Amino acid sequence: MNKLILTAFAGFLASTAISSAGGLDRTTRSVGLLFEKGTRAELSYSLVAPTISGTNPATFATGNMANQYTLLRGGYKTDLGDRLSLAVIVDQPFGIDSRYSTGFYTNTFMKMRSNAVTLLASYDVTDRIAVFGGGVAQRTSINAAVPLALGYTATMANDTGYGYVLGAAYQIPDRDLRVALTYHSEIDTSHDTVESFGGPAITSTTNITTPQSVNLEFQAGINPKTMLFGSVLWADWSKFKVQPATFPGPEALFATAHDSITYTLGVERKVSDKLVLELALSYEKGYSDNPHHLSPYSGFVGVGVGATYNLSENTEISGNVNYRALGDVAGVAGNFANNHSTSIGIKISHTF
Repeated sequence: MNKLILTAFAGFLASTAISSAGGLDRTTRSVGLLFEKGTRAELSYSLVAPTISGTNPATFATGNMANQYTLLRGGYKTDLGDRLSLAVIVDQPFGIDSRYSTGFYTNTFMKMRSNAVTLLASYDVTDRIAVFGGGVAQRTSINAAVPLALGYTATMANDTGYGYVLGAAYQIPDRDLRVALTYHSEIDTSHDTVESFGGPAITSTTNITTPQSVNLEFQAGINPKTMLFGSVLWADWSKFKVQPATFPGPEALFATAHDSITYTLGVERKVSDKLVLELALSYEKGYSDNPHHLSPYSGFVGVGVGATYNLSENTEISGNVNYRALGDVAGVAGNFANNHSTSIGIKISHTF
């Protein structure tokens, strides 16, 4: 099989924007770049447009409370000798952008942003076994308001936390077979916070932990023109919460109640010397209990299509479109059903 198939696999997974675990997970956490041959640079852009609406506890329509967002991702990889490889990946792994503009929750919002830099090194123990690891620096910011009854707002300063990545891979290059298992540690940040709920502002500190995760990625050549690929991503979201010191509600300002397991399975087909087409299905189990009004859906079923085209011997361009039907939820936050999210992504890659 050939290089075009291999780079298309990495292009589809790495540039696909996702949202899961209450809408906070925004990347696949793929380490596929680390296994590209030679020196390689890539840059991707994604636009995600969710539509989430329902009825609030007073049974009035909420309108669409999910804002569209964009994602940038860049990476660079090079080899140092026959067995050692280095890579740097810059991405935006977590986030949420919710705001109600009408109805019971008017002007209730939460905006979370994160930017991460990951440095990775891989060592080929044998021709088939590789181990890899590295460090992560992640900068996070959060702002929120719950004006209904509480009149509450919270502004949290940016803070940077640090974590690590560990993993191993088994590969048979002649068969385009590779299986990689990657662990991402949790990352703690501590945010200086200004809180207000009708009186003088109060200064406090809010501690946040983004979750640990385990990602299993695989690819397998079926024949010289066809490849099967997929991933299983587990993330420890059941422990995540945003709870400023003086938030007056009975629960945390924001919390996710369940871990997430996201499944992706796809196939690639080479249709010419320059063009590869891709199709992928994705699934995450939903939980209809205890929805949070700042992210009122749980789980999804999705489909994505994509293509990679060789602009030249060393330069490729990849694109994809993804649609996800979001899981229905009902509870004290209201009823939200028949919602969806659409994303488009483009990536350009160059091998030196």
